[in-house]
Amino acid sequence: MSSISDVVFASQKLQQLISKALTRIGVEDEGDEQAKEITKKLDELYIRTPDQLKTAIDDPGILPDVRLGAIRGMLLPAVRTEFKREEAISSWRRAVSKVAKQKKELNKPLLRRLQVARADFTQLSAIDQVSQTFRARLLLILRITDGALDSNLTKDFEGFPFDEDGRPTFRPSAQWYLNQVDFPNGGNIQVIESKVTTEKNDLQLIKRVEGEFFERFELQNFPFDAQDLTITVSVNCANEGPVPVEFVDETRSSDGLVPQMGVDTLNFAFDDIWNLSPFVSPEITTVGATAKRRFPAVHLRACVSRKPYFILLNVAVPITCIAFLSLMTFFVPAEDTGDRLELSITILLTAVAFKYASAAYLPQISYLTLVDIFVLLCTSIVVLASVCHSVLGLLHNWMGIQRSTLETLNKVFFAMMALAWLAVQVWFICRARVAGESDTDAGQKRAMVTEAAEEGNSPLIERGMEPIEDTQTQDITIKRSKSGRLQAYIGDNAMSFKKSIRRSIRTSMSNIQRSIRSTTNTEPYFVEEEDHSDSV
Repeated sequence: MSSISDVVFASQKLQQLISKALTRIGVEDEGDEQAKEITKKLDELYIRTPDQLKTAIDDPGILPDVRLGAIRGMLLPAVRTEFKREEAISSWRRAVSKVAKQKKELNKPLLRRLQVARADFTQLSAIDQVSQTFRARLLLILRITDGALDSNLTKDFEGFPFDEDGRPTFRPSAQWYLNQVDFPNGGNIQVIESKVTTEKNDLQLIKRVEGEFFERFELQNFPFDAQDLTITVSVNCANEGPVPVEFVDETRSSDGLVPQMGVDTLNFAFDDIWNLSPFVSPEITTVGATAKRRFPAVHLRACVSRKPYFILLNVAVPITCIAFLSLMTFFVPAEDTGDRLELSITILLTAVAFKYASAAYLPQISYLTLVDIFVLLCTSIVVLASVCHSVLGLLHNWMGIQRSTLETLNKVFFAMMALAWLAVQVWFICRARVAGESDTDAGQKRAMVTEAAEEGNSPLIERGMEPIEDTQTQDITIKRSKSGRLQAYIGDNAMSFKKSIRRSIRTSMSNIQRSIRSTTNTEPYFVEEEDHSDSV
């Protein structure tokens, strides 16, 4: 049954081929009828399939019989054209099926390892604790060990590679990897230099950038704090992706090369405000918005510790003097409650205004710094002094206690306030010492930076870090001019701030002098008050 059906199918296919050939020469109306007649005549010649007809046409011995019996005139070249068309379609289908059957497997992910060979912090400036940013220039060199021996890495092509069939090979060049280097905590990054070089068998990915970087400052011990200035370097190749990358931490490469990392301390413009460490500390980590898609990264940290003298002279010392002035109000007669409260409230307003002025040195943080606590404690002394004056006035005017008892209570309150003021000063000094010498991370960081600043640019052998040495006279001149402008700017702000504090203190002192003068003109402070109601 299958053979009969095959013969019938082949005969129908032959008839369709002849019908198409007739259509090609313009016979459309009676094409099907003529195709049946021609098929019957070919059957008499034992030609029943398209393959047999093609063989007969190509055979010079059989071709005359075919032309005589069935296919004559322009029908013969039309049939040959149809055979060529069918052959082209069959070849195309065979090629498509062959490609579909031979699916080429994609390359497996190849992990590339990058080593930080050099990291130079230069032109470190604009350390802004209010906006929590700093500006710096970074020279970064990443090493791929034996990368020069890999033909894929050495290709001079920056795009993503594809094979002849348009499928990705996942074997990009070193230049492509260099273009994927990113700085997640950077803003307005300007690329100064970007190139790939060869050193023996290794490839070096060199990138020099300059820009503003964000850093979350830890100001709990302000102004005795030390801060990390971190530049985060990442590669936009996910660990779970087809082109994974990994940072490696090696003190020495295969060729015995030591990583060079350092900070240019010679041209540091903020030397009057910060102590800058000449060392850079790397930390390998990962970054990413989700836990399932992480990108390799390395934190490059330079460290600075604050010189606290500016804050001490412009914040701590004035608020200490303001709190000390509140003790002077106890020398006004105890029964003059109104004068005492007037002076205390004036001093309190001065302290509050000073607190708002000192807040400009800090960002809007939700925790108290060391200097904030000190200012609040000094302000509390002023408030407690006002409370003491109110209590004395209440006892004198409402309860009518004796003058001697009132004076005794006045002395007791004065001693308590004096001890409180002294305790606050001792506490602040102790906290400042603890902040600089504690075993905490901040204390160790501050001690390390201070020691490094005192010793100079000495190399850190255990990490293999070498600071940058630069003895050019021009750079020293630039440093002096920048620090001079910075010192003049700080001096102008400090002078205007001191003038406002002096005006407030002068007003308070004048009020105290008027009160004492009025008391001295009437009678001595220690004499019993007499009844002058008749003379009045």
